[in-house]
Amino acid sequence: MDEIYVNLEIRETLIDLAVEKKTVTYSRLNISSDSGYNFRESDDRDSFAEDIEAISLSEVKNGRPPIGCIVVYKSGSVGKSILESLYNMCQELYDLSPETSKPNSKFLKELQAKCHEYWKIPENYKEFGPKKW
Repeated sequence: MDEIYVNLEIRETLIDLAVEKKTVTYSRLNISSDSGYNFRESDDRDSFAEDIEAISLSEVKNGRPPIGCIVVYKSGSVGKSILESLYNMCQELYDLSPETSKPNSKFLKELQAKCHEYWKIPENYKEFGPKKW
């Protein structure tokens, strides 16, 4: 299995938010994780989105929910391309079928709930969560 680069600061921030059953906006995540991206620059916005996608892909490859699903726009939604990406990476993990599920807001809410439930389990957090030294 190929190793995926994961921004640990962003991942740890997302896990802590998931434990609290929260979602977060892109800009708030950028600030709270001390990522330092300048959202006025399109390259920085793209790199930030790629970091979140890589984190989600790494989680799914390890049998965990894609934690990037808790990152939303201020409206509480996400763009169609993000929904489709989450759906595609989760098809095998959750045995998704186009006949029974679609990449829509209902799917996003269900995925967020799975993510929140997973990270609320103390054993999961202890084994796979942030390593606090």
